[in-house]
This record gives sequence, C-alpha cells and structure tokens, in this order.
Amino acid sequence: MSQPTSFIVGRHQEVQRFADLMAGRTPQQVLNIYGPGGIGKTVVGERIAAYAETHGLVLALVDGNHPALTPDRMLFLFSEGLVQSRAGEPLESSLRPFDRLFRDYLTVNEVLQTGGGVQTLFDLVGNVKDPSGFAAILAGLGSGVTESVKRTVSNRFALERYLRGADRALTAAFVDGLAAGIDATGQPVALLIDTYEAMEGLDDWVCRTFTAALPAQARLVILGRNQLFKVNFDWNEYEEKVEILDLPELGEEDAKAYLRHFGLSDPVALEQVYRYTGGYPLLLVLVRHLAREAGGWQALGTLESEADQDRIATQLLERILREERVQEVQAFLEKGVIARWFDPETVRVVLEVELQEARKVYDKLARHSFVERHPYGLKFHDKIRELLLARLKFTSPSQHARLHQRLMDYYAEKAGIQQPETEVQPQLKSKTIYNVHINQGSHITIGDGSVLHSNFLDDPGTYDDSASIDK
Repeated sequence: MSQPTSFIVGRHQEVQRFADLMAGRTPQQVLNIYGPGGIGKTVVGERIAAYAETHGLVLALVDGNHPALTPDRMLFLFSEGLVQSRAGEPLESSLRPFDRLFRDYLTVNEVLQTGGGVQTLFDLVGNVKDPSGFAAILAGLGSGVTESVKRTVSNRFALERYLRGADRALTAAFVDGLAAGIDATGQPVALLIDTYEAMEGLDDWVCRTFTAALPAQARLVILGRNQLFKVNFDWNEYEEKVEILDLPELGEEDAKAYLRHFGLSDPVALEQVYRYTGGYPLLLVLVRHLAREAGGWQALGTLESEADQDRIATQLLERILREERVQEVQAFLEKGVIARWFDPETVRVVLEVELQEARKVYDKLARHSFVERHPYGLKFHDKIRELLLARLKFTSPSQHARLHQRLMDYYAEKAGIQQPETEVQPQLKSKTIYNVHINQGSHITIGDGSVLHSNFLDDPGTYDDSASIDK
C-alpha cells in the first residue's frame, strides 16, 4: 500500500539494518521487513533504494504487484534493474548469457502462442503437423529465432523437456551471472521485493529455488504484510540466514513532524491526533484527508467527535478489505474485535456457525497481516482493533451489547459458572465478587464467586485480582 512520497519521516532503523546487511555486519543474507497494510513498507523500500543509490550500491527492485509475474519475468526484471542501476553497469556483461537464454525462452513461447499450442503444432509421435505452416511461423519471428530455438521447437518431446526445465535453467543462468558480476566488482548486490503478499503464489520458487541458489554476497530484502515463516514453513530451513523485522508505527517525534508538515501546529491537537493514530502511517494519512475535507485542521479540532472517529475507522476497514482481499472473513473482522484474542471456539460463538466452519475462518484469518499471534490463539493488531471496536460501538450499540453478552455467556459456560436464579429488583443491584485466573493450559480458572467479569474481553493475560459485575 503506497504512501505519499513528497514528505517522508522516520524509518532510519530499517535503513540502518539494510546498511549493516550490505556491509556484512550481520550474519544474515535475507532481510524480511513485514507489517500490516498502511504501516509504511513501501516507504521503507524507497528509503532503502535511495540509500543504495547514494552510497553506490547495486540494487534492483521488483514489485509484487507487477502484472503476470512469473519466475522468468521476475528474473528478467531483476537483471534489467541491476544493469540499469547507477552502479550496475559492470554486471551487464556477466548477465548477458542469462539475457540470451531469456530471449530464447520468450521466442519459444511466442512460437507456441502463434501456432496454437503443443497439441495443435505436433502429432502424436512428436512431429510437426504442418511443416510449411510451421516454417512460416518461424520466418515471421525474424532474427529472434536462434539456432537454439529451432532445435528446441523442432520436436514435441524436446520442447516439453525444455519447458519443464526452463525455470531451473533460467534461475541457474541468472545466479551464475550474478556471481560472476559480484566477483568482478568485489561488491555485494541487493535484490529487493516489495508487496510480497501479492506474489505469495511464487513463494515456493523464491524460497526453495531462488534463495537457495543465491551467491553468498547477494542480499535479498523482502517487504510484505506477512512474516516469511508464516507464509511458508520451509523458510525455517534458512532460519540463520533470515532476519525478521516487524515494522512498527512511527514514533511520536516523527508522527508529529508529519502532521506539522501538513499544517497542524496546535500543541493540544497534535497530541490528541497522535494519541488517536498511535503513529500508524495510514491513519495519519486518513486523518489528514479528513481535515482537508472538513475545511482545515481548525475545523477538525482535536478529533474528539465520535462521528469523525467513525469515519476514519470506516475508511480503515474499507482499505483493509480492498487491499487484503478479505471479504471471506469480513464478518469476523467487523464483529470479532469484541474479543481481545480469539481461537476457533471464539469465532464459532461470534459468528454463530458450526465449529468446522469457524475453524476454516480462523485458518484464513491467520494468514492476514492485521492478525497477530497470541498465547491463546490470535489477536487483531492493537490499533486496528481499537478503532474497529469503537466503530462497532458507535454504529451498532445493540449488536455490540449482544456480541459482548454472547462471549460473556460462553466464557461463563466454559468456566462452569451458572447464573444464580434469584430475582433482583431493577433499582437494587448487587455485585458478585470472584477471582479470575487464566493460564495457558486451561485458559480459565474461576474461584470465589460465580460471575465472569466483563473486563475479561478487554484485558488479556493473567488475572489475579477480584472483579465484579452488576446484576
């Protein structure tokens, strides 16, 4: 999710990690910077690229959003980026064999596309069905048809063997060229992938084939919403080679510098807006846009209006749904924020579905960047949960109350608590005092009393104090 680049603040730590990686001051070869949508990963990528250019480092960038991205296309984009970088000219000759192999690969695919595919071009025993028509196809492609291409497409079985091994051959040629260029220049090379979540379908190739083959002085930086170890368990085999960096919100000084740059100078409003956004870059952008629509920061005030907060939370939800393609779990994203943490049973209770369906939703949620691990299951990113919970309370107080009560009843039932059957006058409320203890093994243990405190939903961890609920 791109951020405006006319004014960039912060992210010095991440650039320093990259600098250490390139200088060999860390033992890792891969740097994985991850975080939810809107946290500023693309800005980090831009800062890293700027640092590389300023310090004469060779770097090539591939965006996971590039259309029709395949292993061969990705290798070509890296090769092209390396050669075109300011310090990358010496690599042009070393990568020339890969370039020739790649262009032959494109020509072979063009022959197949023009001829209608393997089944149309060849008979059952592997010979060309229409030699004259086939010759016309090759002639139409001009000088792009090398002798190597002619040999490859002359027989169906040779062609099929070539296609099966094309990714491996292209990867080997690129890696060999990269290694030769690094040896010639004596300098490390950086390969940067942004928006990795958009190309996670290629992760198995990136992990098992590409990363495994990279020369020692090549550095790979991967920016994405999800930690690599969560994307693919196979990354654990490179545990010592991979540095994981969770991208945090902007610090107070940087966040306020951003707001000042866009016209907010009042100290009280600055403090209030910072506290509300928590330094989350996307929220800072949304608040700035809201101020512009309202007619300026003065009209927006200190962002205490529930209607303004709801609008920002709604925009945040829309961005999450659009960017993360999470319509399949939208219902729990909107309702599940009632719980501080959740497991499949909690999903079942909130959505009122069968446990099997709840498990599917839970597994899907685990793959999204706005969800984090928790000792008892999963949890929403704190700032995202805070805003969406306030939105739920504002837009549907009755639904918020109903969901709250459903979870309270579930936790009480899980703990073996029964509501006492006593009639209480509406104007006279009593309190039942109890102790709640939570441990990782059984989750909930109740002692001294019979009613589960509602704050269980709002404060995770271990309780070791008395609490009460009106009834």
